Amino acid sequence: MHVRGRTASESRLILAAASCATLAIGLAFVFVRAPHPWGWDGFDHYHELALGLARGEPFPTTDVPWGYAYFLAAFYRIAGDHPWIPLTAQTLLNALVPPLLYLLVRRDLGERVALTSAVLAAVLSFNTVYASTQSSDAVCTVIFLASLVAFREGLATGRLAMFAGSGLLAGLASQFRPNLLLFPAVAAAVAWFLDRQGRQLTRSLILYVLLSAAVTVPWTVRNYRLTGDLIPTSTHGGVQLWYGTLQTGPYLTSRAYNPRSVFEAAAFDYSSLADRSILVNATAGKCAPDSLTARLIYWTDRDATSHVVETAPERAAPYVFEIPGQPIPTAVYYRFTTTPVDAGAGGTVVNTPAAAAKAPFVFFVDDRHLADLDRHGDLVDAFDFARVVRALAWQEALPWADRLDLDGDGRITEGDLQRIARALNNAATDLGTAGPDLITSIDSHDATADVHFVDGSMLSIPRAWSSRITDLVPRGTLAQQMCVAHVRRASLPDPRLTDMSQEPCGQLKDIRINEAFYRREPHLMRRYTALALDNIRRDPAAFIRACAYRAVRLFIVDGTNDSWTTQQFEGSRRVYLAAGLVSASYLLAGVIGIVIAVRRRASVWLLLLPIVYVPVTISYVLTNMRYTVTIQPPLFAFVAIAVTAALDRFRRAPDGEGVEASRSSST
Repeated sequence: MHVRGRTASESRLILAAASCATLAIGLAFVFVRAPHPWGWDGFDHYHELALGLARGEPFPTTDVPWGYAYFLAAFYRIAGDHPWIPLTAQTLLNALVPPLLYLLVRRDLGERVALTSAVLAAVLSFNTVYASTQSSDAVCTVIFLASLVAFREGLATGRLAMFAGSGLLAGLASQFRPNLLLFPAVAAAVAWFLDRQGRQLTRSLILYVLLSAAVTVPWTVRNYRLTGDLIPTSTHGGVQLWYGTLQTGPYLTSRAYNPRSVFEAAAFDYSSLADRSILVNATAGKCAPDSLTARLIYWTDRDATSHVVETAPERAAPYVFEIPGQPIPTAVYYRFTTTPVDAGAGGTVVNTPAAAAKAPFVFFVDDRHLADLDRHGDLVDAFDFARVVRALAWQEALPWADRLDLDGDGRITEGDLQRIARALNNAATDLGTAGPDLITSIDSHDATADVHFVDGSMLSIPRAWSSRITDLVPRGTLAQQMCVAHVRRASLPDPRLTDMSQEPCGQLKDIRINEAFYRREPHLMRRYTALALDNIRRDPAAFIRACAYRAVRLFIVDGTNDSWTTQQFEGSRRVYLAAGLVSASYLLAGVIGIVIAVRRRASVWLLLLPIVYVPVTISYVLTNMRYTVTIQPPLFAFVAIAVTAALDRFRRAPDGEGVEASRSSST
């Protein structure tokens, strides 16, 4: 083949050199020094996940998809815990980016632009940076790019095998980067409408979509069996969406300073999973007898009958109890008893808490994530604090006023509010309402009541209150503590009197509910989604503006010196500055290339589609430039168009030179 004076062997030589350059840079980043702070082990805990999988342990989370963890685990299973081995493998995979990009670009934009794209990707790709740490991006980029190449080949040749291979690769890519889940359906629809061969290939496009979906089926089935929810990739989208809604308005560049971030912690112990068993874990104290018979006794506000749940005595391991699933809403009351196994029927029964049924633990099954779940006033919590303030400021009626009269003088006063504040501040201790006063003043206004604390913090309580916890505005430590703590009303004024037994060695400790990932993570996904929707509801215009900003910001590295906003490391200031300038240059040159390609009526929809798809599907969540690494190769194609056009202009090339001219070739 001969193309405008360049032989096929010359093109192959350039591509080989490009791959070698990519490999050399990548290996230097692995074994010498990389411009990032993560080292070999990377982030998102993939190293620990992979080691567990290599030992034969089950996948312990729904928070990330399985793809990259199993990629690493294969190497750890064969070669042991040597991170440099999988890093070398993914660096070798990354060396495929230049020739893959060449194959993707050449058919539509010609040899010259294709080679230029490959060379640019070889020496400028950020994917090479991430190939030197354990991150899913590097491998995902290669898989996704290979899928695009096969898809383009299928459109050009009509070969069913190309569509099948592309679908399988696209489905696999979504198990590395969940936002790619819908890309096959979008690509098939756009191809059907825009590509000249699309409508003649309807069956092939359907096969492409079906096979991409088929890859996710085993994982979706696994997640459904564990959680009861349809989760095709991961549960992480909820928290990412919430983080994205925190980065709006004055907090556009950092959620860390948004006071609403405090609501990540729930005001109650609860689960939003209806009719799913409640798993309770507890451990015996260090001084406990060698073996104990432990029982959990529970009842609910729907069924006052006490039910006993037993577990086998296991001195070395936590006790695990399983309460049957409950409907929404339900308040579950529970306590524990223990007896030494060797003591027989006459053994001493030790209660946890010591007051037994008079001061039980409380757990809620409810999906009103932001509302007051304590329907029976069993707790003293943020809602009680806010209602007492409102009663003092605006003389509003107060539910359960008798229970909140903590000083026992028959009326609600600021003294009761001080006791509530101390109880919430001491929630993690046994001090109850003991301690000095924490509130310095209450400023009542027409619209808000502002509670000032001794540490300088302030909690603003609006008069127009929708009874959501998120209506409160906390600024500072003590104000935030008022929003996220609760204590059992029956344990006040001193939890030591109700909770501590005269036989403390027999009491159970470290009581946790639904800590198993298949209970915790689906619940948190729902909670974070509710928090996010609440944020959007409060200022939808600000959220839309933030999404538009992030759609562009995605392509640019924007590091700062603020450790709360951007990770700091040695030389980070220089790295962030250089990466910001380079990434901004990529974006500018890419936009110029897109304009040139459109004006020349070049067929670039397949290259442009992922560049548009990723911002559209991810700009509403917390993002940074790393999320666009997977689509950087197509962007280099447009950069190549701009570069070749600039060279033509500089060299005063004859008319007809450029993208269209570079298409012409003969074999």
